[in-house]
Amino acid sequence: MNNLRVIYAVAKKDLSSLFRYPTWIISILIWPLIFPLMYIVSAIGFSGPDRSGLSTFKAATGTADIIGFIVIGTMVWMAVNLTMWNFGGYLRNEQMKGTLESNWLCPINKFAFLLGGGVISIVLSLIFSIVSVVEYRLIFGVHFTGNVFEWILIFLIIMPAVFGLGMVFASLVLWAKQVNAMVNVVRGLMMILCGITFPISIMPGWMQFLAKFMPFTYGIEAARQVMVKDKSIMEAGANILACLGEGAVLMIVGKIIFNMIENRVKLSGSLERF
Repeated sequence: MNNLRVIYAVAKKDLSSLFRYPTWIISILIWPLIFPLMYIVSAIGFSGPDRSGLSTFKAATGTADIIGFIVIGTMVWMAVNLTMWNFGGYLRNEQMKGTLESNWLCPINKFAFLLGGGVISIVLSLIFSIVSVVEYRLIFGVHFTGNVFEWILIFLIIMPAVFGLGMVFASLVLWAKQVNAMVNVVRGLMMILCGITFPISIMPGWMQFLAKFMPFTYGIEAARQVMVKDKSIMEAGANILACLGEGAVLMIVGKIIFNMIENRVKLSGSLERF
């Protein structure tokens, strides 16, 4: 119960700050439109004047809706990227504000403190996803299949992997002090291996093998099955279970790394070092 109170208190503080300075709304309205546009225009251009290339695309993906296929992948990537930057750099931001040491001295569970800081990332990702779906429907004319409850379920299924990865970054930043390079490497790997704009079946075998160890590969495919290919949650079950399983592993790894870094910081007394 005490841990829940810690999570609630930290989340309340961060959400108050978030909505007190709402300039972030501008980027959330603009980025969902700008980012996938370059991939959509390129894909349509490469499909040929008569769109004959779409038959090859359909054979590889199971759908001719090339715009829907791309926007689902980019939407998940942007939500994950948002969480990695916000949640992954949470402890570093607290340090830069000069509040990390005082919070660390409180008689609370430090992991609960970190989880509370992750709530704001979930809220931002949810708002971002809602805005993206609305804009893609109204501006790009994408027809999403399934229903709202299935979409929310897909969002929740991807969250353990996002949270686990964020915990790893947030923990390592106490030791490395900067999260920028690590986030750039991981989001680059995700763009290449998880097939955000193309089916992973066209990649070399060794890259497909590596892609299977990234939960977002399965999360993106499950989202496409439900929201583009008109499949049910049960039909997307294999990808959903794989995403949840690898996400759970990431969360366990994140907790282990956090404990290791916390002990290292205590022994070295390096919490205040920049």
